[in-house]
Amino acid sequence: MAFQSDEAIQPGSMFRAEDGERNGRKIFSGRKHLTFALLILGMFSAIVAAFLFVLSAVVIFEREAEKREISSVSRVFENHKKGLLQEIERYAVSNAAYVNIDTNYSTAWVESRFGGDMAADFNHDLIVLLDRQKKPIFTNSSDSRSALAVEEKIVTGEVKTLVEQIAQSYLLGLETDQSGEIVFAGSLKDISGVVHVDLDGQIALVAAYAIAPDPGGITMVRDRPFVLLSVYPLHEVHLQEILAALSLGNLEVEETIPADMIGIPIQNADEQVLAYLAWRPMAQASRIILASAPILSAALIAILAITLWILWQNFQAARQLARREQEAIHAAKHDALTGLARRDLFYEDASAVLLSQSESGGYAAVVYMDVDYLKQTNDAHGHVVGDRLLTMIVAFLQERTRPSDVIGRIGGDEFLLLLTDRASPEELVADVSALSQATNRQLDVDGHHLQASCSLGVALYPHHGDDLSALIRAADVALQRCKSEGRGRYKVFDRVMDDALREHQRMRDELKTALEEDEFVLFYQPLVDAKTEEVTFSEALIRWQHPQRGLLGPDVFLPLAQEDGTINRIGDWVMRRAIADASLWQTAGVTVNVCATQLVEENFVGKVSNLLAEYDLPPERLVLEITESVMMERSETIRGVFADLNELGIAVAIDDFGTGFSSLSYLHEYRFQKMKIDRSFVSRIETDADAGQIIHTMIGLANVLGMQVVAEGVETEKQRDFLSKANCDYLQGYLFGRPAPLDDATRRSRLIA
Repeated sequence: MAFQSDEAIQPGSMFRAEDGERNGRKIFSGRKHLTFALLILGMFSAIVAAFLFVLSAVVIFEREAEKREISSVSRVFENHKKGLLQEIERYAVSNAAYVNIDTNYSTAWVESRFGGDMAADFNHDLIVLLDRQKKPIFTNSSDSRSALAVEEKIVTGEVKTLVEQIAQSYLLGLETDQSGEIVFAGSLKDISGVVHVDLDGQIALVAAYAIAPDPGGITMVRDRPFVLLSVYPLHEVHLQEILAALSLGNLEVEETIPADMIGIPIQNADEQVLAYLAWRPMAQASRIILASAPILSAALIAILAITLWILWQNFQAARQLARREQEAIHAAKHDALTGLARRDLFYEDASAVLLSQSESGGYAAVVYMDVDYLKQTNDAHGHVVGDRLLTMIVAFLQERTRPSDVIGRIGGDEFLLLLTDRASPEELVADVSALSQATNRQLDVDGHHLQASCSLGVALYPHHGDDLSALIRAADVALQRCKSEGRGRYKVFDRVMDDALREHQRMRDELKTALEEDEFVLFYQPLVDAKTEEVTFSEALIRWQHPQRGLLGPDVFLPLAQEDGTINRIGDWVMRRAIADASLWQTAGVTVNVCATQLVEENFVGKVSNLLAEYDLPPERLVLEITESVMMERSETIRGVFADLNELGIAVAIDDFGTGFSSLSYLHEYRFQKMKIDRSFVSRIETDADAGQIIHTMIGLANVLGMQVVAEGVETEKQRDFLSKANCDYLQGYLFGRPAPLDDATRRSRLIA
């Protein structure tokens, strides 16, 4: 059956089976090829898709990287401008700047501070000081531009607008406090700014800062401010400073952004684009991938590796860019020399720490420290030695403070410290004492033996204030007291200091109105001929008849007059009154004390000559008394004044001889007509043989130089007899008359007689 079954199969049926198998293999093969083709197509599509995906991802990443670069460059550029403002802040915002510019303009101080210190410290192309009318009164530039050229090229347009905005903000920030003092209560940010300008095709940054005192420092006036300008052209030097804070290969100023670069606009105040800050982006992977497209199949793995490498490089570049950005921010907030926090960062950190201290309890202190005589050290040994001294002092501070304490450098020679987490005020004072000992000692600074000297003012929390500003003010008051008592020590604030400061300020305010209210009077003390005891001259001595305080001597108010700049007005009043009074006498002359600022005042000799003519007083009846300290400057101006006075016939006397910097050279150089021996020598005649010998020597020296001699402070007959025998020409003292006003009948009759 089975055999039959096999035989029943027809021959054609086998061929059909083989054809079917072949057909099946063909179909399978076709399907296989189709599958392979589809696989290849799929792989190709996957490769293309992957390529496009990677390319798209790279392009997107590059765009994001470019955005980050643009953002970072913008921030670094802004931080650079803030850094420029911080550079000039310590020159514009200080008591010294306000006093020597706004209160009593000092050309010498301005030229030294801005033309010397500031010009040497920073890469300024041009430094300009504008007066209240926005006119240049001082310039310092690399090409010696004139004030007119500066006004025409610089103080125009956006710069002029910025200066006006600063002036208005300054005026709005002036307030009158409870004591009647005018203080600046605004923000320093409001009185400063930076604008971009086009200076004859050169893009430049112009930084402006109003001249203002330190917070809580000195008396101000309600008037427009002087403004300090600093011009920084965006040339290679400044571009390199900006580039140092970035991980870019180049940075250029272009009129338009080149095709292979990206950039940010530099705009003026009207948002008009002046130029572009351009650079080649770090991420350029898309160009590499597109350039490799013709050999994609052969270089797929390489491209993938390159892509991954580029992605990694971009990631690393972004991290490096972020790190550089943080470094730039850190540099803007920290002092480059010492690494300490600058003023703003110190206030920020110290305020936060003090707030935490108030919540946790305990005691804290603010220490205001000043490095004494730093300028003298720099002048004598150079800034390198001065900087090294500062870093050594900072190291001492860091060694003797705790990690929780905050230290900041807020000026060239000024530091602030916040000491926290102490168990008692006594512990704080002990720590401050240790700091004072560490910073006041002999040091070997690069082979120079220097005496480090630091003054420290201390304010305790919460005893002297419950916020940082109050504590800093109290510490500053203590520091000023410390300086006035000799420096090189520390002082803890107390209310008496504050009261004394306020009393000092009240006296200054009252002094300003004393001239207008005619509260000054002149007392006269006679100078007699040593042989005949006849009155030959009377010394004019000023007194202040204060309506509440009574009669005040010159030692009380003349130092205040020197501080606030009224000393010359008072000196002019004394000169006029003394000459007017002397014109009423028959033969006696008058001697008038003159200070250094009067001597160098414009047309001083002319004013004296006019007064003599107005009151018809012969010049030989006027003697001007000068202290030894005036001679220390040895200026051509003073020499010229002396020559003019001698030509008029007005005698000049050296006062208080022997108590200051006595020098034979200036006695010979200035040719005085009279020498006044100080009372400190006369008072010892009867008790100290050396004093008598010194007086003989002085008289002999005066005779050699052709000077007459006046002895002050003669109170006894023995002193009189000794001085007469020693050939002293004139005598002055209580033995012959005490100082008295001219309306005293006895005094008046004796003078007129």
